[in-house]
Amino acid sequence: MNQIPEQEVPNSDSSRPLSYEKVYVKGRSELLDDLDSEQKKVRNIPLQTLLWTYIVLFFVLLFVLPKIYIANQIYYISKDINTKYHKYTALLEENKYLRKKIEELNYQSQIIDDMEIP
Repeated sequence: MNQIPEQEVPNSDSSRPLSYEKVYVKGRSELLDDLDSEQKKVRNIPLQTLLWTYIVLFFVLLFVLPKIYIANQIYYISKDINTKYHKYTALLEENKYLRKKIEELNYQSQIIDDMEIP
């Protein structure tokens, strides 16, 4: 059988050949140059994409804003109805109290009238 000889792996950086460092630095500088050039590129949104975005936004607002307006109107109207209902129930209770007071006064006046007649 053929045995593959084991290769020695260097344990320190000093054992690397000098050419490796040059290649590494050169490759790194090329990558950094490419990265810089990519970052400096001006990226504009195409006009068609921008138009479609505005069209979609317009239709979304067209359907959402009336719903929000109607929901707010319903809220304020129901709040007004609730306030008026509470006033109505308070007036009904006051009406009951006043009717009872009138009945008491009528009863007292009849009793006083009956006592003065003799």
